[in-house]
Amino acid sequence: MKSSPKQPAAPQNPALSPSHLDFPVVGIGASAGGLEAICTLFRHMPSDCGMAFVVVLHLSPDHQSVADRIIQATTQMPVRQVTEPVPIERNHVYVISPANRLSTNDGYLRVTPANRRRGDHVAIDLFFRDLADVHKDHAFCVVLSGTGADGAVGLSRIKEQGGVTLVQTPDDAQYDSMPRAAIETGMVDLVLPVAEMPQKLLELWRNARQVRLPEIEDDTLPPALGTRVGDAQASEPLLEEILLQLRSNTGHDFQHYKRATVLRRIERRLHVTGQSNLAGYLHYLEQNPAESTALLADMLIGVTNFFRDREAFEALERHVLPQLASEHDPVDGHDEIRVWSAGCSTGEEAYSLAMLICEQLALEQRNRKVQVFATDLDERAIGIARTGLYSEAIVTDVPPSRLRQFFVKEDQHYRVRKEVREKVLFARHNLLSDPPFSQIDLIVCRNLLIYLDREVQRDILLMFHFALRPGGHLFLGSSESADVVGELFAPVDKRNRIFRARDVSNAGRRAERQVPGSTGASLPLDPLAKVKPGRKPSYAELHHRALAMRMPASLIADVDGNILHMSEGVGRFLQLGGGEPSRNLLGLVLPSLRLALRSTLFQARQGTEAVTSRPVDLGDGLQPLQVEITVQPYKDDVHNGDCLLVVFEQRAPDPSLPLPGVIRQTDSMVLHNLERELQRTRLQLQETIEQSQVSSEELTASNEEMQAINEELRSASEELETSKEELQSINEELLTVNYELKNKVEETDKVNDYLSNLIACTEIATVFVDRNLHIRWFTPRAADLFNILPVDTGRSLLDITHRLDYPAMADDARAVAQGEAVIEREVGGQRDHWYLARLLPYRSSEQKIDGTVLTFIDISSSHAAEEHVRLGEERLSKQLAESQTTSHMKDEFFAIMSHELKHPLNLIQLNAEMLRRLPSIKQIGNASKAVATICEAVGSQARIIDDLLDVARIRTGKLKLKTEPVDLGAILRGIHAVVVAEQHPCLVRLELPADGLPVMIEGDVTRLEQIIWNLLNNALKFSPAGSEIRLVLSRDDQQARLQVIDQGVGLSPDSLEHIFDLFSQAPLLANQNREGLGIGLSLVRQLVEAQGGTVQASSAGLGLGCTFSVCLPLCNVQSPPCANPAEHSREGRLHGVRVLLVDDSVEVLEIMQELLEMENASVRAFSRPREALEVASGEEFDIILSDIGMPVMDGHALIKALRSHAHLRHTPAIALTGYGASADQHKSRQSGFDRHLNKPVGYDELVEAIETLSGTVPY
Repeated sequence: MKSSPKQPAAPQNPALSPSHLDFPVVGIGASAGGLEAICTLFRHMPSDCGMAFVVVLHLSPDHQSVADRIIQATTQMPVRQVTEPVPIERNHVYVISPANRLSTNDGYLRVTPANRRRGDHVAIDLFFRDLADVHKDHAFCVVLSGTGADGAVGLSRIKEQGGVTLVQTPDDAQYDSMPRAAIETGMVDLVLPVAEMPQKLLELWRNARQVRLPEIEDDTLPPALGTRVGDAQASEPLLEEILLQLRSNTGHDFQHYKRATVLRRIERRLHVTGQSNLAGYLHYLEQNPAESTALLADMLIGVTNFFRDREAFEALERHVLPQLASEHDPVDGHDEIRVWSAGCSTGEEAYSLAMLICEQLALEQRNRKVQVFATDLDERAIGIARTGLYSEAIVTDVPPSRLRQFFVKEDQHYRVRKEVREKVLFARHNLLSDPPFSQIDLIVCRNLLIYLDREVQRDILLMFHFALRPGGHLFLGSSESADVVGELFAPVDKRNRIFRARDVSNAGRRAERQVPGSTGASLPLDPLAKVKPGRKPSYAELHHRALAMRMPASLIADVDGNILHMSEGVGRFLQLGGGEPSRNLLGLVLPSLRLALRSTLFQARQGTEAVTSRPVDLGDGLQPLQVEITVQPYKDDVHNGDCLLVVFEQRAPDPSLPLPGVIRQTDSMVLHNLERELQRTRLQLQETIEQSQVSSEELTASNEEMQAINEELRSASEELETSKEELQSINEELLTVNYELKNKVEETDKVNDYLSNLIACTEIATVFVDRNLHIRWFTPRAADLFNILPVDTGRSLLDITHRLDYPAMADDARAVAQGEAVIEREVGGQRDHWYLARLLPYRSSEQKIDGTVLTFIDISSSHAAEEHVRLGEERLSKQLAESQTTSHMKDEFFAIMSHELKHPLNLIQLNAEMLRRLPSIKQIGNASKAVATICEAVGSQARIIDDLLDVARIRTGKLKLKTEPVDLGAILRGIHAVVVAEQHPCLVRLELPADGLPVMIEGDVTRLEQIIWNLLNNALKFSPAGSEIRLVLSRDDQQARLQVIDQGVGLSPDSLEHIFDLFSQAPLLANQNREGLGIGLSLVRQLVEAQGGTVQASSAGLGLGCTFSVCLPLCNVQSPPCANPAEHSREGRLHGVRVLLVDDSVEVLEIMQELLEMENASVRAFSRPREALEVASGEEFDIILSDIGMPVMDGHALIKALRSHAHLRHTPAIALTGYGASADQHKSRQSGFDRHLNKPVGYDELVEAIETLSGTVPY
């Protein structure tokens, strides 16, 4: 079973104190490229946001950081580098300092030296963990750009404690390693571009303050963020409904979880979804099915680490693992160490146990089989655990030695070695419903039981006891206990929650016993000692009773001193005090015997031999009596338990010895003197040891000082010798330098001359100032811009007036002097003059910045040209926007026109199909011919509309082709078969290549058919009845050539030049026949050219026919894919198919219902989508047919709503619409439709589509 959400009352680290701040603390972690992202975040964050921010970066420990100054430039909030403990205040930003680790405790930030190896970056993880443990649900964290995986483990702890986690979108990050590592944990609430994070943080904090939840009754948990006292009884039905909704959507039941736990998990979802109470969240959960998955993920938060709670694991190593490794006895020849990790989450705990056992076996040089069963309720977590792959952030928890021994480094991750993974078996398991494993030596179930009801805890602990072998161990979390079934488990280490399984039968018998009184009453003897009436005792029973009368009084106790069984007669050494009865031997024994018994018990527990006390006086003055107490440690092999046999043996005092009172007095005096002497000797010894240590330290320090002095003297001697040699060399160098300086002066004079001439030629205004903005030098042209004279050298630049519109000049000069590289600005002057102000650092010969150089270049002419260009660009941009708007409006017009034109055509088509199938119409030849004419006219009109739309798409570049290898001959055969079937008056003859091989080209099948049909229809239209039309296909130099040759009216030479132009028709033909719009041939040319081909027309003259030739490139594919179309009957083709039909046109709805029912389909038809949705929620359908353009709820919204029902999620759906563009088809597929059919839809095409999708095509 999965570890539940963890919300302990105290921090994981006992040294940390919970915070009492009433505002969020946002931890920001970043590395390479992160400083830029941080600046972007604070630029968009208001200064009065009400939150505190702590920035943790990977800084070099050897250099001072200026990150705080960089961030300060982007926000009005105070930014402070933390170098000492500081209180956390709202609307403040805190930045980590170099070479330090940042931590938080209560409401303070603290710094400690960062003791880490070079290259191990864990500062962000460590801070996030403290942030989570201290600030709980007031903790927000943000992971930004960076390399490595720092922050991923700490981020998980933030979410575990109820905080909110945000990560920068990897595509938005300069370096995406840290964001991706965080996202891989599955613990990230929001993944956003950094510019959107400030607004989201504000929304989260605002939502948190508006949350209203019922009062939490669990006193072990602190108040949650935004919790308000409410009517818990009134809210209970809402909570039950939420859990019911979660169970119905995910299959997981959380009824047995404590209400405080459930409320805290729901509260996190309230923050993220922006809901303020349970009622609003229930509505949100019902309206958003995906929220159930998110809530389940929060309920199943199972954050864990390697060796989590290190002190507890060290106790496990001390108390349990040595026994598992060395004292484990084979049972029936099966020598195996079996461990069960229940609620293992992503596997860190299970692998930790396997590593510890392997280490213990290696230490004791034993070779035993190890099997660790690791179970959890979360399949996702189990999948992660099986891979054994973890981010490099685990270096925070795994020591370097274990990293080397048990892990293999893979890029930015560590993988558990195969030999360890093979010892761990992961499986999905529910502790509340699945049977347990058996014969287990150690069960580890940490931080799970505290979130379950007490009765469920008891059931699970009973199951654990059943699963354990006798004497097996149970390891629980720091806030858990086995006290609810204390009779089943004995504590081994209460502090670290380690228990050992007791024997069940012994526990049952002890529960029925009563403690004896001081009057000598005793417990009943073992069944052997008491014989049932009417039965003669056996000799063994008599022997047992005789021994009981002869032997001294005794009892058996466990290692904790609790009485398990007593013999007769032991009651006189015990007494029952007032108050609640106890079974503890030290509490029941007579006071005079208590000291001796306590000492004897202590000595006996330390070894395995019997220990006897000194004689203790128990009688009065008239009848002296002494008692000796013997304690024998005893291990019961049957019950596999450790016991203590306590024997009380009384005897008369030795008359040769002094009276007991005298002995006691003498012993007391001697003992007192000995103790005082021992104390004095101990103090003297301690003082001597301390003095010896001080002397040793002083001697060591003196020795080290002497060695250092010797080294210094030796070094000083060597330095003196070197200095002498250097002085001689310097003298020689000075002579050379003097000569070089003389040459330098001459060269400097020449350079000055060059510079003077250069400045005069360039005519650039230049001013040199020092770091305090005092003028050092300026060029003559500077006087045109500044009111400056040669005597102004040394004055402050601020005192000089100028003719520039440059108010930031002084600030820019200071910025450059302080380290900015170059600043360039375009500044205005008088009389519409413009200057390029360029400020550069003035660098000395030592490359130190010693001021600023200000240059001003006249750019008035270029500025005027740029202004002219800018105005032109604005005009072009405006025209482009207008053009795009016009194009968009035209696209909308075409789509609406197509829909409006095709709707009546669709109605005509459906009615014609209905007429065609009526038996009365079939008997009337003229009526059948009229129906066929109507269908042909509808098809012709639909093609004209499609051609118009295709022309528009081609001209706007929006026509998309789906090219694939296709056999052009197969397409021609199909078209020829259709023409022959229609019995056209003209004779159409098909001529294919003689070799019979496929003619393969790369093209769009639909558009190729459109090309051929347009050419063929054109030939049929203008050819007389009885004439011949030839479709000739051939190959010619890597090209396929298709010729459509007719014997029609022909074309004049003038018409051939414009026959492919849009809306162009031959003059003669236009006078004779006005059918068509003159777009078919234009569309043919554009479709052919779009597929890399050419088209030509030729004619011998009027009345001599035409020839249209189409050439398309061949492809390398030799044959088309095989297809075996299914043969099926034309009547009753949809027998038993359940159809849901939705269309806002009642006429279309009725006629389509009748047509489909004629095919034996079962049709439910609706003109209102909401009615269809309501009915469909409770019925099953085989196919869904829906119009797209409907009022109130269109087809896209309808199919999305239908898909939300589980039984309709995979039901095939067909969109019937007049919107036929590729974008419309794509939108239909995105909404959930499986097929998109354009109106007017052919009836046979519709039926075939239904057969294909519903799986009713017979084979």
